[in-house]
Amino acid sequence: MDLDAVLAGCSSNDNATRKQAEQTITTAAKSPEILSQLMQRLQSAEQPQVRQLSGVLLRKHLRSHWRRLPPAAHKQIQTALQQRLLQEPVEPVTRAVAELIASIARLTVPNREWPGLLEWLHQLSSAASEHHRQAALHIFSSLTQVIGEHLQESFPVLQQVFLASLKDSAAEVRRTALQAVASMVPWLDEEPHVALFKDLIPLTIQVTQHAVASGDEATAVVAFETFLDLLEVPASWMGPFFPALVKLSLQTASNTHLELNTREQALQIVNWLAQFKPKQLSKQQLVKPILESLCKLCAEPEPEDHDQDNQLSASKFASQAIDTLALNLQNRWVFPPCLSFAKEAIQSGDPNIRAAGCTVLVVCAEGCCDACTTHLAEVLQIVVRGLQDSEAIVRSQAAFALGQLAEYCQPDINEHYKELLPGVFHVMHDPNPQVQQQACYALDAFCENLGPEELQGYLEPLMGKLLEVVSTGDCDTQETALGAIASAANAAGPSFQPYVQAVFPVLHHYMEATDPAFMKRRCRATEAMGLMATAVGKDAIAPMVQDIMQAALKGMSIDDSELREYTHGLFGSMAAILKQDFQPFLATCVAAALASCNQDDGTFGENADSPALVASPGSVSLGTDSSEDEDDEDGDAAEHRMNIRTGVLDEKASASQVLGSYPEHTGALYAPHIQETLDMLLKMGNYFHCQVREQAYIALPLLYTATSQAFPPQPSGEVSRQVQHVVDSALPLMMKAFDTDDDKEAVTAAVLGCGAILSWAGPQACQSFMEPLATGASMILNGGAPCQQIDSEEDDDQEAEAEDEDTYDEELLAAVAELLPIMASALGPQTYGPVFQQLVFQPLMKRFQAGQPDGVRSTMIGALAELGTTLGPNLAEYLPKLLPVLFRELRCDDPGNRRNAAYCAGVICHHCPHQMQNHIGQLLQALHPLIQDSEHAATQDNAAGAVGRMLASMPAQLPLDQVLPVLLTALPLKEDFEEAGPVYGALCGLVTNAETAPKVANLMPQLVQALAHACTEDDIPDETKRHVGQTIAHLSQQYTAQMEPLLSSLPPDQQTAVAAFGA
Repeated sequence: MDLDAVLAGCSSNDNATRKQAEQTITTAAKSPEILSQLMQRLQSAEQPQVRQLSGVLLRKHLRSHWRRLPPAAHKQIQTALQQRLLQEPVEPVTRAVAELIASIARLTVPNREWPGLLEWLHQLSSAASEHHRQAALHIFSSLTQVIGEHLQESFPVLQQVFLASLKDSAAEVRRTALQAVASMVPWLDEEPHVALFKDLIPLTIQVTQHAVASGDEATAVVAFETFLDLLEVPASWMGPFFPALVKLSLQTASNTHLELNTREQALQIVNWLAQFKPKQLSKQQLVKPILESLCKLCAEPEPEDHDQDNQLSASKFASQAIDTLALNLQNRWVFPPCLSFAKEAIQSGDPNIRAAGCTVLVVCAEGCCDACTTHLAEVLQIVVRGLQDSEAIVRSQAAFALGQLAEYCQPDINEHYKELLPGVFHVMHDPNPQVQQQACYALDAFCENLGPEELQGYLEPLMGKLLEVVSTGDCDTQETALGAIASAANAAGPSFQPYVQAVFPVLHHYMEATDPAFMKRRCRATEAMGLMATAVGKDAIAPMVQDIMQAALKGMSIDDSELREYTHGLFGSMAAILKQDFQPFLATCVAAALASCNQDDGTFGENADSPALVASPGSVSLGTDSSEDEDDEDGDAAEHRMNIRTGVLDEKASASQVLGSYPEHTGALYAPHIQETLDMLLKMGNYFHCQVREQAYIALPLLYTATSQAFPPQPSGEVSRQVQHVVDSALPLMMKAFDTDDDKEAVTAAVLGCGAILSWAGPQACQSFMEPLATGASMILNGGAPCQQIDSEEDDDQEAEAEDEDTYDEELLAAVAELLPIMASALGPQTYGPVFQQLVFQPLMKRFQAGQPDGVRSTMIGALAELGTTLGPNLAEYLPKLLPVLFRELRCDDPGNRRNAAYCAGVICHHCPHQMQNHIGQLLQALHPLIQDSEHAATQDNAAGAVGRMLASMPAQLPLDQVLPVLLTALPLKEDFEEAGPVYGALCGLVTNAETAPKVANLMPQLVQALAHACTEDDIPDETKRHVGQTIAHLSQQYTAQMEPLLSSLPPDQQTAVAAFGA
């Protein structure tokens, strides 16, 4: 082999020649003989390109032969490379030799097989040649990335090297020193090591400041990347440097003389601190200066012909940083400076500043939704002014802000729809496409939350304009308009029927598009078709079903995950509409869902060079990528990469969802597909991504319902073998989530799924699962589940972060609050009593503590009430600890807490009347303000229910002449008609009981009116109405003379209803 010719071929511009030469080298490299030839050329070839290529090839192939070479050869190669590095005058070759030395050192240093190397590198770091100093740092950096633990004893020396190098006169050396510092970060796991590198921070900041000031942006970028690495070290030693880092970050991000990517990289410091150390930002008073800088940056004009896909503009990355702050800090730190800026900005003469005022509101809407809602009038005043602005950029951002507010300030913003929608309709006619698009988005957001009544008067102009935009707007505007049509249909419900004939052809047209440029619009149209069909119902959509399904099924063959995701959603909607009539499509749709669930979405444990692992657009890559040929060097363990095609994740989640929808709506017809669906849902329940697991947990109980319909219970009442199989498969999977799943939403779905199956299947079918289910529920109630653990590195922030984290527990705890009464009911009071005592009571009391969020306490007081209906008198022993909680919640500022506390008080009085006798006066006093008309309607109803239960369980102990008039003022019930039985039942008991009837005789006219009115209420159960009717009939027979004038004075509809229910 003519090695010189082959090396020349490797550098050829001709692809075929180069490929042939590379293949020749690869074949020759199987023998160690080529190593000496490459070493010879590395040392003596005249052309630098040949020396450099020889070094690269040696690095690639030397490792595979190194262990088979004799020690003498090792020493000879090491010495030769050190000499070559010192003698090499060309920087690229120097770097290639340095990388080769680092590659061999990674094999030899851990076994102490290259004595003197570190000392030599230390000397080299202070050499006269800039390239040599840089090479030494590069080798240090390469070594520490892989074998840092073997260098820890040399950290003091390295610190001195880095200190000197950061002060180097050469920018390239300083930059490489920063990279070397960053390479040490993963090994800073002991306090002495941390202390050493703490001294490097001030100098690193100075180096960065100098780099920014001198325009050395490459060094500045490396510096900010290094700071991010240092921030992730699990220690609090970086805290004192936060002010200086934030100041440097903001100064760099605001420097318009720098490249945008440099400025954005600088701002990552603020983003990281906002996300992971928000308490430190507020504690060190850094939030206000950060927001002042970011708000100003939002007003920076976008460069002409700027491509946001390749590089964000300053206004964009600044607004994203504000969004991160809003999402992670308390509203009181973020919202006031932002609102102040927006108020001032909207009055500016500069349209960019006015637009920035609206932009700031855009990014505050989600994270600061509570504050935005509180100050909604002020915020909307700014937005409305922006909608009327003469400049399109301002109108566009104002419309965007309005859409965000409509999305996140619910339901309060709906009260303003009459004043806001006309302004949105006006900008819908805007000649600027961007303004039109944002107006469509705002309408979309509003329509999602408005009811048919609110939307009715606006539907005709809205649909007229949306259909026009869908036909004439640009691509993005058409896509947004299709989304708005979907939301309008969903909000209008049956009122949308007059528009079906006009909308259907438009949606169907997009659903048949095959041009890749139309796929986004096809997705939106598919979604809109499903929502429209759901809104108008089976009869209205029946003539179009075949066309809809055919177009959708064709879409499943297109290689587009997002389209398949939305098509699965459409199929689920059609199944919900058609019910049994969905059968002709069922097998095909189930097969499509199973295929989506089985689709390959990435590879684990493959070599990073595998073509299947190359990240594509829309992929997320987790792990590290090797540089150049580095991945080929590790013969024992090649670099690995995990790639996730994010679109496929959403497709799998959607497919898992419809595998619950199909059995839910087709019932027994789903029998042929039960087993394959069960197998797939069990697989998806073990999937690595939380959204897919969550949908599997939701679908499993729905599959149970179809199974129970297809295979009914046996005559003995015992569930069928097929149903038991579903129970035995589904419950262990979902209970495992309690102990292993780290996602709260997924665990919430699992808890609800367990409760649903238990309530439907009954205790006998679930008998073997009751104990672990009770233990798991107790663990969550106690805050001990993996998904409830706080990942915090700052001891002084633990308590505060725990309080914040509790706010995210509310849905999970609400699910447990639903599960507990189901278990109690299934087990019965005698069996569940010990469970409550051992596993539930103490964790429940923990959730009643005043520091818990209002929502959590409200949920738990409601759960206690439901548990009380099963525990009955067994609840009495816990009253000394429960009653103080109950009385506190009756006075809570939150109406939901007062409502549940009132309901719980009534349940306790019903089951423990003897124990409550000494608390009657205190309880009546606490309930009195809740029963007034000034109270929320539902709370008033529950307070009335509590009084009703007291009247029924201990009438002799109550001052009827004081209690009954107050109760009658709270009638009729307004929202919670489940209280009808206790309230009207108590009144019936009072007027028919021999002891109490004389005491209430003077209130008989009011009592008859209240009882008669109940008979005409549609929401009151017929059983309660019959009780009332029969009570009045009994009184009429017994006291005819007194009752006849009272009944004859009733309105005709009440007389008729009383007579009907009293018959």
